[in-house]
Amino acid sequence: MAVPPNGGDRGTTELRERAGDRKDAEAQARQSADHGNPTALYRLAHLREESGDREGAEALARQSADHGYPMALWRLAEIRERAGDPDSAEILARQVVVYGSTIAPASLAEMREKAGDRDGAETLARQAAEHGNFTAMGRLAEMREKAGDQDSAETLARQAAEHGNFTAMGRLAEMREKAGDQDSAETLARQAAEHGDITTLFSLMLIREEAGDRDAAEALARQAVEHGSIGALYRLAHNRERTGDRDGAEALYRQAADHHDPIALLRLAEMREQAGDRDGAEVLYRQVVDYGNLTAFRRPTEESKVATRLWPHGLDPDGTPTSPWRASVSAERSRPVPQGMS
Repeated sequence: MAVPPNGGDRGTTELRERAGDRKDAEAQARQSADHGNPTALYRLAHLREESGDREGAEALARQSADHGYPMALWRLAEIRERAGDPDSAEILARQVVVYGSTIAPASLAEMREKAGDRDGAETLARQAAEHGNFTAMGRLAEMREKAGDQDSAETLARQAAEHGNFTAMGRLAEMREKAGDQDSAETLARQAAEHGDITTLFSLMLIREEAGDRDAAEALARQAVEHGSIGALYRLAHNRERTGDRDGAEALYRQAADHHDPIALLRLAEMREQAGDRDGAEVLYRQVVDYGNLTAFRRPTEESKVATRLWPHGLDPDGTPTSPWRASVSAERSRPVPQGMS
């Protein structure tokens, strides 16, 4: 039977396979692959696997991989793993790695972990890490933590961090925090921050703040600032202000401003003005401009009477006061044009 020049479609290939015309089905699938559709070979491999022809299935899966679709081998690995043939599944997973994909050993690791084969899971996770996939160990760490095996979870999280997956350590820190083990959580968060993941310190800060442990929240915010997150103190100050603690908020905004956060300095100036301290507000507004943060003063708001008095028409991008002429031209240009007048 002649094979259509475009390789046919997958449905025709499957019909021929199911009808027993395996030779034509295979030829059509290869031609589909030659025309950029290697999934036909994969589908055929799946059918051969279902019929018990494991060698034929592997051969077709490799052909699919040769045509740019290595996931065919991985799908076979999944089938073998679920069928209780872990050795064959692992062999296929290693073949997937040869084609440049590390998803197979990483996914197999999770399957082994769920099945209770912890040693096998760790072995596969390490194999994935050796080929650049650092997520598997992190996932195992989370799974062990949820299962209550904290020591093993921490060991795996550290191994993941050694391979470059520092977010695993951060997630573990959050899990310890929620479990009430604050000391371990903070230790892990610091270690994650030392490797560049500051988000965990930030998250712990918010958790402690919401729990009412304000001193601990402030201590974590300062640690986050030391690791480069100048927004941590501002966020904490904003939370205090939102809950009505203006004194606490102002103290934290000052600390953030001391760490060169111009947004905190601007908010501090606004709070001083709202409190009636216009001289203090003016000093702070001028400091904001000295920092180079001019956006707030392009158009002073009605509430910012001090800023309006200092720069009634706003500031130009270079920091000089906008002249009345430039302000009027800008306003004229922004005015909508009546219909029919353009």
